[in-house]
This record gives sequence, C-alpha cells and structure tokens, in this order.
Amino acid sequence: MPKLPIFPLNTVLFPGYKLPLRIFEPRYKRMLEDCIAADGRFVIALIRDGVEVGGEATPRDIGTIALIEDIGDRGEEVVPLLALGEQRVRIGELDRSLPYLGADVEPLYEPVGGDIDPELLERARAATTRFARAMLMQIRGEWRANPEMPDDPGALGYRMGTLLAGRPTAAQRVLEAASLNERLRQATPAVEAAAGEFEAALLEQGAQDHRRGMHRN
Repeated sequence: MPKLPIFPLNTVLFPGYKLPLRIFEPRYKRMLEDCIAADGRFVIALIRDGVEVGGEATPRDIGTIALIEDIGDRGEEVVPLLALGEQRVRIGELDRSLPYLGADVEPLYEPVGGDIDPELLERARAATTRFARAMLMQIRGEWRANPEMPDDPGALGYRMGTLLAGRPTAAQRVLEAASLNERLRQATPAVEAAAGEFEAALLEQGAQDHRRGMHRN
C-alpha cells in the first residue's frame, strides 16, 4: 500500500461511517490538494500526543483510511468535506518531511468467525438501545421503543463506537479490538456509561421543568 497522508484528530473514524470535516490550516489544505491529485485517500487517526490545531501531533498506531466523498469550494478560507471510512490500518514510521504527516500503512482486515458471547451481545444491544432512546428523547423529544441497530455483531460494535464521540479514547479501543468479542467488550461499558449520562440529564431537565411549573403556579 502506498504512503498516505496522516490527519491526526481528536476523534475516531470507523469503517463504513462518514465524518464531516472543515479544513482551514494551510498544511492540511496542501494535504487535501495532494490527496485529490492522487486517489482521494488519507488516514484519520486519533491524537496520542500534541494538539489538533496549530501544532505538531503524534497519532495513535491504528487509524482508518478515509476517502474524500464530497468536497466544497477549495478556494474558500474553510473547506468543508465529507470523508468515508474505508479500512483500519496500522500506521508505520512517520514521515515529517512535508508540512503534514505521512506514513506507510498496513491494512488491518476485519475479524471473521469466532464464537460471539451471547450474553455480551445481548448486553451490547441493550446498551445501544438505552443510548439511542435517551439521545433521541433529549435531542428531539422523541420516544422510540425499538431504535434500529445492526444485526451483525461486528457492525454493531462499530455503531457503538460512533456513539462515543465524547469518549475518544474509548472509541479508539473499539477501533483497535482484534476480535468481535473484544470489540463488544470495549464498546459496551462505555456506551452504558454514556447512556447513563443522557438519562441523568433527562431526569435533571424533567426536575427543572417541574420546578418551573410549580413556580408559575
């Protein structure tokens, strides 16, 4: 696989999912032009050390190839683009000879087969359902008894990973998991904790609304 540009971010991209980005630093605009001149691919990797904007950052060893699926006006100060996650990769030695990072990458293929722990799978589905219900209720005021979720355990694990935007380290552990059971083991407690936070926020909002109603009366 040819050397690819590496884009360190404070977020994790999962295969099969899309990530909107806004490119404004000159070095990443240069990266964008170089990607477009090649095959439109680069690697998104969670930052291990450093900062996302205006400084150097060292990425984690495992990231995801991102394909530029849609892009706005490249002449604008801020260029919006939509990246599609394609495949996990292991990042080799970093090349800092350009304004942005580059590296040779090794494909990491999806685990197949193996016995899925049925109790773990049930717990994972329950956690995802809790999260989806609480999120929809908080954001949209919408109750949904049975939110949609993937049937495939591997796809379910990645879906759970996308729910952990506020917990990027936990999301990274999901991305790095070498087996489907490990993916679910990493995702489930983190999603349960996130669902609990949504539920607590809903309870607090309900209590505040009740207190305001009592004061009005």
